[in-house]
Amino acid sequence: MKNIENIELKKNALVAGFFYLTLIIVGLYGFVYALPQIKIEGDISQTVDNIKNNSFMFRIGIFSILVMNVISILLVTYLYKLLSPLNKTMGLSMLILMLLGAGVSLVNEVNHFAMIVINSMDDLSITESQNLTELFSTIYEYGAHIAVIFWGLWLFPLGLLVFKLDTRISEFIGVMLMIAGVGYTLDSIFLFLYPNLQVPTLSDYTFLGEFLLTIWLLAKSKTIEKLALSRMYKI
Repeated sequence: MKNIENIELKKNALVAGFFYLTLIIVGLYGFVYALPQIKIEGDISQTVDNIKNNSFMFRIGIFSILVMNVISILLVTYLYKLLSPLNKTMGLSMLILMLLGAGVSLVNEVNHFAMIVINSMDDLSITESQNLTELFSTIYEYGAHIAVIFWGLWLFPLGLLVFKLDTRISEFIGVMLMIAGVGYTLDSIFLFLYPNLQVPTLSDYTFLGEFLLTIWLLAKSKTIEKLALSRMYKI
């Protein structure tokens, strides 16, 4: 039986915590600050004017989403290294679901670039620019919610793996991660099946588990590494 204290820690927890924090910051910048300055909900005329007059800000928003998705791939890679020894099937499920979500989100940004191209064309009338911009904006929203499905589903195996670390705090965070997964998944289901149903965005209230996990990974990285090793070797 191996002595956990003598095993060199890989720092996977610390690196994962750093990537999770960076992902949150970059994602908030893109989705909450940069893009909302350009895309005005319910006002396609103002949106078109913003794209034409401030395309650089729009590009920064798009770039931040691209960076966020690259970071998410790095994040899940380190979480896989850290947690997959607890259960290979759950670890692989977590990895695949996040990679699918990131892939869909990356491809979906083509719709934003299409909006830039449309509004840089001189031979389109104002009405044509507005109609095409609205079309690609709508396609983008549906594409984003396809990605959100995977961003929700990956939290279930992640939550179960964190729960399996078998401490009170890990069990609490594991449950909160799965609740976050429910929120993301239901948001997309409501959009696809009941597009006219006026319901609040559930993930605005269920995301707490991801913040808690980030803080825990950064603050208690060595403890988490040892917990994962101890469960792996059943010590």
